Amino acid sequence: MKRIIYFSFLLLSYIGYGQSEYSLSGAVLDQNNTPVEAGDVILYDKNSNLVKYTFIKNGKFIFDRLKANEYTLSIIAIGYTEKSEVILLDSNKTITIELKENTVILDEVTVKTIKNNIIVGNGNLKINIENSVLESLPSTVDILSKLPGIQISPNRESISVVGRGAPLIYIDNQKADLDQLKSLSVENIKDIELIDNPSAKYEAEGRSLILITRKHNSVDGYKIQLSEIISFKKRFNNYLGIHSNYKNNKLELRGNFNYNQLGPWEGVDSRLNVLDQGIKSQYQVRATGPRPQFITGGGFFYQLDKNDYISGQVNLRAQTDKFPIKTNTLLQDQFKEDHIISEGQNDENRNFLSSNINFNKKITRTSNLFFGLQYSNYIRHLKSHIFNNINETGLELSQNRNQKYEISVFASKIDIDKNFNDHIKLEVGGSLSNANGLAFSDFEFINPIDKKVSKYDYRESIYASYVQLSGNLNKIEYSTGIRSETNIIKGGFRNASELLVDRKQTRLFPKIRINIPIDSTKSIALNYGTIINRPNYLNASSISTFINPFVEFSRNVNLKSTTIEEISTTLQYKKYTCNISYYEENDPVFYNVAYDSIENRVISSPQNFEKESGYQIRFTNTATYRFWNTTNSLTVVHNRIKNPTAVIRESKPYLYYYSNNEFKLASKTTLGLNFWGFTERNQGVFKRNALFIMSASFSKTYFKNLQIAVNFNDIFKNMTYKDKYTSNNIDVQNTFYVDGNEISFSIKYAFGKVKKLSFKNKDVDDNLDRIR
Repeated sequence: MKRIIYFSFLLLSYIGYGQSEYSLSGAVLDQNNTPVEAGDVILYDKNSNLVKYTFIKNGKFIFDRLKANEYTLSIIAIGYTEKSEVILLDSNKTITIELKENTVILDEVTVKTIKNNIIVGNGNLKINIENSVLESLPSTVDILSKLPGIQISPNRESISVVGRGAPLIYIDNQKADLDQLKSLSVENIKDIELIDNPSAKYEAEGRSLILITRKHNSVDGYKIQLSEIISFKKRFNNYLGIHSNYKNNKLELRGNFNYNQLGPWEGVDSRLNVLDQGIKSQYQVRATGPRPQFITGGGFFYQLDKNDYISGQVNLRAQTDKFPIKTNTLLQDQFKEDHIISEGQNDENRNFLSSNINFNKKITRTSNLFFGLQYSNYIRHLKSHIFNNINETGLELSQNRNQKYEISVFASKIDIDKNFNDHIKLEVGGSLSNANGLAFSDFEFINPIDKKVSKYDYRESIYASYVQLSGNLNKIEYSTGIRSETNIIKGGFRNASELLVDRKQTRLFPKIRINIPIDSTKSIALNYGTIINRPNYLNASSISTFINPFVEFSRNVNLKSTTIEEISTTLQYKKYTCNISYYEENDPVFYNVAYDSIENRVISSPQNFEKESGYQIRFTNTATYRFWNTTNSLTVVHNRIKNPTAVIRESKPYLYYYSNNEFKLASKTTLGLNFWGFTERNQGVFKRNALFIMSASFSKTYFKNLQIAVNFNDIFKNMTYKDKYTSNNIDVQNTFYVDGNEISFSIKYAFGKVKKLSFKNKDVDDNLDRIR
């Protein structure tokens, strides 16, 4: 790996340009001097022959290695009049193109009917949400669950990418967390891009990036959207949302309010066999209950100058859970057999608050400064009354629990970027984050009478800095950088004489990306990077959950971060992509079990395993035929998980497959079919089952502003996850039932219009997604 780094830096240090070839770059703006976000740029010679093609990205485009000549430049963007301009190229030139808005609806409809909403480029996927069937789904999380490779946890509290772990989340190139993602209106989303191997500018966490771009195409005034979605799973769910925008000159205001009446249902069946103790346990767990949820937020944006602004944002999420956990257990200890029915009456409140303020300043014509502050707070308060019925003697109160966890995080961030010319850009920055947490537990046992009270304090600081150089060397595009992070953690119980956790580590995270275009339809990309995955703050606490008298779920205050080293290559050929990658993880985190002989209890908790390594080969393509758009992906994964306490079985390759299909049946009428799945997975320690999940959607828009849709998820009721493993001399078989079978009906209505949204705001705290 070190040789690869040295070679790449040596390659990028050579800078030279041919004297007979020039570059043509430019900025594309609308009549309000706002960058046009997307469009096509075509270059013709004097005989009207196509010379090169590219696309507008963040309002800019560039052509390299052009011979001195006279060219015709044509700009095509949806919603604007096509513009052509004759260019005499005899030196490197940078131009500015202004487009005029074109609101002819017929032209837009014509383009949409022949365009695939999913675009493949350089191994990344870009999904256009506008005018697709995905626009009819209840929430942004539901949209992500339909995208290739993305997996949503059963409780909808975490996101992962197949073979790549938890991704970073950005909204308009700005860091966001899951709560902000949930409060984002689907109506405001323009497109979503799935990026592998994000650069050093982004946080050191995450091998993948989900980049969400919002719409910027409305007119001056206001806009309010009302939405109502009813959903039928095992229980009834209802989603009510109001989203509004107001813009007047340089000031823009945003607000949203969502009230969700959720009916969660969770089920787990498990078998445990403590091999050296002669103890066997079989139990079934079911948890249900109402979950009223409030999500609200607001923000402002004020344009100080053309490139300068100040903005702020506040997001609040509050929910109440009243959920009984019922467990039916058969416990065999040697020759003794007990039938136990347990019931936990739980009352829980969760509150999440995040607020930030941003300042952006154009220092010079070629340099920019960003500075931001952020404060976040998370509170989780759980009260439980636990009853047991042993061998039909009747329910008896066993214990009362009062647990509270709170963490507050303050973060600040500064970024400076400098463009030296059209070919080189330097970015530097730094950030700091300070977290303070407290976990309080008060356990009252009835028979025999006992009481246990604990307070666990947790403090963590992260100091980070990065430098990144990017640009192009003739046709070769490159990005190379390094990030340094110092992590200080101190944690311990208040009644203990010594800290339980006392760590200080400084790590470097280099990242390199080289993209070599072969011609206009083919390219090869090379990537190398090191990544870190830190545990969620809640895992660094003493919070636990009662399952039955023999099984307890607990957090782990001793969890260490996972470090990952990865190298990959991507071959792009027209609309086909092949990606090959190899990675190694140290201290990966998985759930593990251990038997406590003193308490006669099995403790299940997240643990650091020794190592995980593997490779994956991913093939992706998109195609359009008349009114049918299709995107397909097939991934071969082979990974091996190792741990000294576990029995290591044979590791075999398995497949992940995905297909998304949209049928434009008529104007503003769309039918969608989506399916994905896994073959059986043998991953060394774990053996997991095969899956096949299919969903369908139908949407129709009336009178331009009224959209009605119906969605069917997990049609065949197959969303059941099974795993088997043996660790710490305990044989485990788990079956997790996901409440995925769903029929939902949605109605969305919007009125009013808002002028070209300038809203810009970013989260400063790089670790915000760990608050959960």
